[in-house]
Amino acid sequence: MSDMKLINVLLAGLVVCSLQAQKVNYLENIYDFIENTSVFEWNQEDGRAYFIPEKHISLNGEWKFFYGDTPESIPGNFYEKNFNDRKWDVIHVPSNWEMEGFGDKLFRNVTAPFKANPPFVPREYNPTGAYRRSFQIPSSWKGSQIFLRMEKVASASFVWINGEEVGYNEGAQEPAEYNITRFVKSGNNSIAVHVVKYSDGYYLEGQDYWRLAGIFDDVWIYATPAVRLFDWYAVTDFDDSYTDATLDLMVDVRKYTSELSPTFQVKAILRESPIQPVAEMTSESFTMEQPGKVQLKLNQLIKNPKKWTSETPDLYTLEIHLLNAN
Repeated sequence: MSDMKLINVLLAGLVVCSLQAQKVNYLENIYDFIENTSVFEWNQEDGRAYFIPEKHISLNGEWKFFYGDTPESIPGNFYEKNFNDRKWDVIHVPSNWEMEGFGDKLFRNVTAPFKANPPFVPREYNPTGAYRRSFQIPSSWKGSQIFLRMEKVASASFVWINGEEVGYNEGAQEPAEYNITRFVKSGNNSIAVHVVKYSDGYYLEGQDYWRLAGIFDDVWIYATPAVRLFDWYAVTDFDDSYTDATLDLMVDVRKYTSELSPTFQVKAILRESPIQPVAEMTSESFTMEQPGKVQLKLNQLIKNPKKWTSETPDLYTLEIHLLNAN
């Protein structure tokens, strides 16, 4: 490795280490995020299979909005809980801000709309939006783990809850989830989001399409128990004669607190109809003494299942239950 490459690697490592502090001052160090290929997310939950729990509220609707041509043009304290945004514009979420009258509607083929020099982004013109709104946490959620889920934001976004830094995401076509339990309280809360159109992640999204930015998909707040079904993955492998199949199921259970753990089991039920179960699988009992994740594997041979085709689109329903002693 050349001396210059070694220096660059060491500098990137130092930046990543410096961001591991509790407070990272997003706006004062914004280019350490949006021009740093080593940082594409911060304080996010792991990716998982899509599911919105029953306890949820939608943050879709009207937000207060401030547009600027550069990240520095946004008010530096806009994220504070009591910041006065009464003179700000109103924007609908989800939407692209260009379609709401802000910035420039720009269509480009593969090339970027500026002189490409990855991972750097233009400093003189980098459209930026600041979003604010309030939301209510139901009192019935007391004791739950509470999460913010943003389905898609283009292209880099910083999030605050009640004036506290929560996390960072880079990548317009992916969801970002944050555990906001320690940032929220029962009753009224505030959320602020700083969105930058061009980041180093933007170079991965160059294609033949409209170059638009903003919070352009659903935003959710949801609550879960301290121990929850977190992720699952199902595989249906057929035998050589394409007659019988093995259902292999992998389930992740996650625990968020250090409280004493009861005994749990995971039970999976495969149904051909709401009444008729085809198969049932139950894991061994397990406990979770510390925060973290347990991965469980279940499998069962399914005799001569119906085969899905476009002419016979038969589907089965898979239920997954997390059971305690009750």
